[in-house]
Amino acid sequence: MTELSRFQKDVEVAANALEMRAENEDAKTEAEHLYRKFGSTKQEPLRLAVALRGYFLAEEVTEEEREDYGAYLKKRIRPAVERLILEDDWEKIEKLYENEWFGERELEGFLKLAEEWRKPAALMGLLHLKKENYGFKEKKFEL
Repeated sequence: MTELSRFQKDVEVAANALEMRAENEDAKTEAEHLYRKFGSTKQEPLRLAVALRGYFLAEEVTEEEREDYGAYLKKRIRPAVERLILEDDWEKIEKLYENEWFGERELEGFLKLAEEWRKPAALMGLLHLKKENYGFKEKKFEL
């Protein structure tokens, strides 16, 4: 298994801290806190963790805030999807793909990571995306 980058480890720590804090806040307070943090922090791992959490909050996030989070995530799609692979969160990966923020080349890289990191939900979802959108060009599969 490939060693996680220091950046991804820092994102994980930030994501865990945000999750723990959210347990003590209502959704509106959390959304306000996240957006304030997103606008003020210069730490990229924290900013990525905040953007991912804020983008996928179901309620209390304004359309403008969601667009700001989305614009940030689109520019940093690789580390964002890597984070979601580590969380084995296929549904969120699929939503980012539906935004057309990454294509076949990136998908191939994400498939390799999901396999290497042994994340079954992400792997199966990414394989489904590949089959539906690009097909399998390889002629020979080995088990």
